[in-house]
Amino acid sequence: MELWLSVLPPIIAIIFAIWTKQVIPSLLVGLWVGSLLVAQSFIGSFGQTVDYITDVLTTTGNVQVILFLYIFSGLVALIQISGGIQGFAKFVGKYIDNAQKTLWSLWGLLPVTFVDCGFRVVATGAIIKPLAEKYKIAKERLAFMLNNSASPVILLIPIATTFVGYIIGIVQNGMDATGVEGSAFSLYLQSLPYQFFSFFSIAVTLFTIIPRFNFGPMKEIIKNRGAMNEKNMQTEFAEDMSHNHQKAETTKDQTGNAMKGSMEHDHDMDQDPVLKPRIMNLLIPLLTLIPLSFVLMIGSDDPSKAMLVALSITLVVTFFLYLFQGLKLGDQVEHFIKGGNQLIVTISILIVAWPISKVSQDLGLSQLIENTLSGTIGENLVPVITFIVTAAVAYFIGSSWGSWALMMPVAFTLASATGTTFPIVIAAVLSGGTFGDVTSPVSGMTAMSAGIAEADHMKYVKVMSPYNLGSGVLAALAFLAVPLIF
Repeated sequence: MELWLSVLPPIIAIIFAIWTKQVIPSLLVGLWVGSLLVAQSFIGSFGQTVDYITDVLTTTGNVQVILFLYIFSGLVALIQISGGIQGFAKFVGKYIDNAQKTLWSLWGLLPVTFVDCGFRVVATGAIIKPLAEKYKIAKERLAFMLNNSASPVILLIPIATTFVGYIIGIVQNGMDATGVEGSAFSLYLQSLPYQFFSFFSIAVTLFTIIPRFNFGPMKEIIKNRGAMNEKNMQTEFAEDMSHNHQKAETTKDQTGNAMKGSMEHDHDMDQDPVLKPRIMNLLIPLLTLIPLSFVLMIGSDDPSKAMLVALSITLVVTFFLYLFQGLKLGDQVEHFIKGGNQLIVTISILIVAWPISKVSQDLGLSQLIENTLSGTIGENLVPVITFIVTAAVAYFIGSSWGSWALMMPVAFTLASATGTTFPIVIAAVLSGGTFGDVTSPVSGMTAMSAGIAEADHMKYVKVMSPYNLGSGVLAALAFLAVPLIF
C-alpha cells in the first residue's frame, strides 16, 4: 500500500471540518476512509471503524480522561445553580466604584472561575456585567476581556481544569502515535514556557484596560462611550438589573446558532440559582479541589487518576454541602447529569480523534513523514509551521479542542521525524488552537463572550481581531526565533 494514503484520514477530516464547521462528523468521515484503506472492503470498513473506536474505550487512561471531563462538567453545573456566583457578585460589588476597577476585578476573579473557560465566561459575566453597565463600559470591550481572560489563561493552569484532562488525552494520543515513552502530563508541563500566544494575548489584553493603549475600532468605541451622558446613572443601573434576565434570553436566541455545534463548553448562560446565594457555595468546592489535586498529584505515577480521585472527593463534599442547605439529592443528580452532558461534544471529539490517529499510523504516516520531510524541513521551522497550520485549522472550524485533536498526532510525528523537541511542538499546537478559539467568528467561545456581554457578534469580532491577530504574529515570530536562539 502506498504510504501517501496515510495522510488521507486527517486531511479529509480537516477539509470536511472547514467545509461543514462540524468536527465530529468530519472526524468520523476521516476515520471511515482510513478504515476502508485498512480493511480493503466496503462492508468490512464499518466493522474496522467500530473496532478502532472500541479499542480506545478499553484503555484505562482514556476512560479516566473521559470520566474526568464528564464529572468536572457536572460539578461546574452544580456550582452554577448553588448561588455561589451571585453571592460572590454581591460581595465584589461593594468594592468597585469605577470602570477601571471593574475591568481589573474581572481578571481578579480568575482564582474562583478558572476551572473551565465556559464557566469562566459565564460566571465572570454574571458578576461583572451589571457593574460594566453601571460604569458605561462598552459591550464589545467587556466581551473582549471575557474571551481573552478565559482559554489563553486557563491553558497555562496545569491543575484542576477541564483543559488538563483533555490535553493529557491528546498528548498521550500523540505519544502513542510515535511510540514516545513517559508522562503526557510531564510533557504538557514542559510546554508551558512556550505557550507564546497565551502570553502575548494576555499581555495585550491587560494593556487595553488603560484607554490610551487602545487603537482602531476599540479606541473609537471607548471614546464614544466616554462621551455618553451619564446622568441618572444609579436609576439606569437599577432598571438594567431588573431586565438582565430578559436581555440574556434575547441574546441567547441571537447567538445560539453561532454557538451550536462549535462550542465545546455549552454551559447555560442564564442559569438561575436554586439555593440562597452564599459565597461559600462557590469557594468550598474550589478550596477542596485545588489543594487536594496538588496533594494527590505529588509523586503520583498516574496524574489522570490522581486528578480523577481529587475531583470525585470534591464532588462528594459538594453534594453534602448543598444537601445540608436543602437542595435535594435527586435534584443535584439531575443537574449533575445535565452538566456532564453539556461536555458530551468534547468527549465525542476525543473518542473519534483517538482512533483517527491510530488508523493513520497503521497506514504508515510516521514512515511517510520520516521519508519525505526528514532533512527537507529543518527542526527549527517545525514549531512555527505547526503553530500557523493549527491556527488556520482552528480559525476555520471554530474549535480549539477539535484542532488540537486533529493536529497533535501529526505534530508529534513531524517532530519525531525532524528531531524537534516535543514540548515546543505541543505548545505550538495548543497555542494555534487557542488563537482560533478567541479569534474565529465561528468559535463557540467568541459567540458566548459576545452573548454574555450582549454585544453585537460581528461588531465584536471586528473590534477584537486587530489585537488577537497582532498577538498571533508575535507568537509566530517567537516560535520561529526561540528554536534558533536556544
